[in-house]
Amino acid sequence: MATWGFKGGLKWFNSGFVENKEVKIDVINELDREFELPDGCLIVPGLVDFHCHVWAPGALVGVTDIEYLSSGVVAVVDAGTFGYDGWANADRLWQNSQIEIRSWLSVLPEGLTLHPNPNPTKPENISMERLLETASLSGQRLYGFKVRLGQRGVENDRGLLTVAREAAEKSGLKMMVHLTDTSLTIDEVLDTLRPGDILTHPYHGKKGNILDAKGKVATCFLDAVEKGLLLDVGQGSKHFSWKVFKQAISEGLKPHFISSDLVRNTWKKPPVDDMSYIVSRFIAGGLSKDEVFSSLLNNATDFMGIKIDPTKNLVVLQPDYSKISYSDSEDILEGNIRYSPVIQIFNGKSIFVADYLSK
Repeated sequence: MATWGFKGGLKWFNSGFVENKEVKIDVINELDREFELPDGCLIVPGLVDFHCHVWAPGALVGVTDIEYLSSGVVAVVDAGTFGYDGWANADRLWQNSQIEIRSWLSVLPEGLTLHPNPNPTKPENISMERLLETASLSGQRLYGFKVRLGQRGVENDRGLLTVAREAAEKSGLKMMVHLTDTSLTIDEVLDTLRPGDILTHPYHGKKGNILDAKGKVATCFLDAVEKGLLLDVGQGSKHFSWKVFKQAISEGLKPHFISSDLVRNTWKKPPVDDMSYIVSRFIAGGLSKDEVFSSLLNNATDFMGIKIDPTKNLVVLQPDYSKISYSDSEDILEGNIRYSPVIQIFNGKSIFVADYLSK
């Protein structure tokens, strides 16, 4: 057993960053080391991705748990990759992962195992019995039911919301609703949701977004958030607009969760890339470092019911202040900050140390 010491930078403490004089952490099968960190480095226990897609057999859309870990992520929530036809098998695999994996159950039996899906299951053909049976066997690993709107039209969207609401009421679990591209009014979507439910992709710029005809955040939406509706960024490649985000932030509508919505096709590719890229985007976009990391290390872990032990887990994020363009599906935000993980210790083991720090 060795001890690694880290001096300099800022370290996460409770709900914000403080000046780091020295952090010491025990590391298995290593020699004692001391690190003098470059200015501006952030020390956190790990990154948490509240909305992503995790690989398991039958779902090529997902990114593997090892890939998440390699990017500094120690806990994730799979956002409905599987429905009841495949969730149990995926969950058995995920329970054996090194990282913490929790999930939402797609109300579609096939989930996203076929994506894009030209013929998703119709609401009338979804088995409520199987939704509830799957939920009853999930323990604390399943948070509720995920609805992806915008695939087949208004009546289909309305039916999916009805199915998910009934399943949530009968199981005592929650709903997560993917907002992008629906032709339902925001009022009707919100009527289905309850305090503690999740609306993901709220800042998208496509039809069915949260702005009214005057370009302001709809009053009903502001009211729903005030009553306890939770907002998840769910960045993705097509589900985020800087214009909508900036307007929402100007009206005090900040996200509860900052997440990637990573899939295989967006892994290590802008505008998603990985979680260190995502946190950098939103710091460049006007949120403070404390706000961004609190969404990961406080809000997400509290919702998930997990703890990340800082005596065994550490990630060092180093800033690059070069000019960088953060695109969305419509626009570009010019920034000058990009954090990248350069050291990770996970469960007391060294995962990686950047080459230049190894010298």
